[in-house]
Amino acid sequence: MHRGRGGIYALGAMKLNRRMERDLADLRSRQVEADSILPGLWPKVQIVAAGGCFLLDGFARKPHLSPADFPDQTGLECSANKLRMEAMLEPRLVDSCPLLLLTAGLFTARAVSRELARYPERFNIILSYDGESCAVRFHKIRAGQRWLAEDLDGYVDESVLVVEAGAQATWPALLAG
Repeated sequence: MHRGRGGIYALGAMKLNRRMERDLADLRSRQVEADSILPGLWPKVQIVAAGGCFLLDGFARKPHLSPADFPDQTGLECSANKLRMEAMLEPRLVDSCPLLLLTAGLFTARAVSRELARYPERFNIILSYDGESCAVRFHKIRAGQRWLAEDLDGYVDESVLVVEAGAQATWPALLAG
């Protein structure tokens, strides 16, 4: 891993801020084994292409947001395609080990990546974690449209990880396990 422009750490098709680097190191040092603690909990992710957007199947079937409320398709996707880890875990488990949220986020991001591999387009999967909540969202990469600031270290209150996904992308070895 190396220091990139603007304080962004990058490794292949992955970018993370310093806070995420510390959280991932903490997670590895504690050897949180989410598979054995929470078997079968991870969601089955289904994504559909609809109207030029790539959306979680549940949202596509029952939209609760209007495309007119967003400046672009990327904004719509990031809002519609948000999976909250705290909604998937028992609060008592999270209270005893907050890093389970991050672990759940990594498993969910990988599931999203596998599903997006069906499409030839390129996508960003964004994982954010602040110790009390964790969210995974994704969007198609489009010229002239952004969801995040260029300098991920500007997000001082949360850890941020961005992984590129799609048919040509591979899951970063650093996150495999």
